[in-house]
Amino acid sequence: MKEKRIPYTNILPIFTLFVVSIVFGLISKGRTLSPNNMLSVVDQSFTVMIGGMGMIFVLCHGGIDLAIGSTACLSAFVASRLVMNYGIIPMIIVSMCVGVLVGMVAGAVVAVFKVPSFMVTVALQTGIRGIANYLAATSGIVIAPPSVQKFNDMSIKVPVVIAMLIITGYIFEYTRIGLYSKAVGENELCCKISGVNVIKVKIIDFAISGAMSGMTGIFYLARTGGMSNMIGKGLEMKVILALLLGGIPVVGGMDSKMFKVVLGSLTVIMLENGLSVAGITGGLYQLIEGIMLVVVCVLTTILKRRSALHDEKMMLEVNKAL
Repeated sequence: MKEKRIPYTNILPIFTLFVVSIVFGLISKGRTLSPNNMLSVVDQSFTVMIGGMGMIFVLCHGGIDLAIGSTACLSAFVASRLVMNYGIIPMIIVSMCVGVLVGMVAGAVVAVFKVPSFMVTVALQTGIRGIANYLAATSGIVIAPPSVQKFNDMSIKVPVVIAMLIITGYIFEYTRIGLYSKAVGENELCCKISGVNVIKVKIIDFAISGAMSGMTGIFYLARTGGMSNMIGKGLEMKVILALLLGGIPVVGGMDSKMFKVVLGSLTVIMLENGLSVAGITGGLYQLIEGIMLVVVCVLTTILKRRSALHDEKMMLEVNKAL
């Protein structure tokens, strides 16, 4: 009986996080590894982590969602204007619903009209951010009530993030939605021939990404204590970098795993934190992030080829499920 082999792409994110932590720990003489700093890293990683829980559904089928930051901003704005005085739960529901609506629009345009997801989500990113800017200019200052600001406590955020990770992880790893999404990323034509409704799969994936963007907006709102049109600015690039540092292939497929979102999010925040502590900011900081992004993309592509046999076995499971 052959030993079960662990795919290289599952080891890469663990190795990356370990190396980044050790390197910056040595450079900062242990400051980045202090308990207080590690707690700060975990806290800052939550918004990236939640955004990644949604983005992975889109990325694994070969798409991309560059509108998650703008969607987070608009969702939080709408929720704060409509139901802020009713407490945090109604705000979460409204914010996620707005995100789902935006995601479904993006998914429909991508899936039905065959427009590349990059172009669609860039257009949405610009348009939605414009709406958020208009709302900010006409709504005045919006201060979050104590019930919303209390949501920023670690004792509340940690259980919420864990619950969301369990739910999205189960959907992604153990239901047909996740299985079909990964299968579409491997071979879309084969999925169509096998009877998979690819249009439906893509729309659902973008809707999930939108829902998680809405939840991210609430986290931003609770952290800042008020509404701002800068909420979610740059979130999409952080999430993409986190997913790639987590070892998720650029083209998606069966190597996409939810645990990689967690590892990648921690890695990207540890990287930012370590560079900041080391006094590296501005252009040099962006250069280092860019180099790491290219290196990780190359490594994941090479390792994905080595995991081809493992992917073929997973594809057989899809055919059995049909």
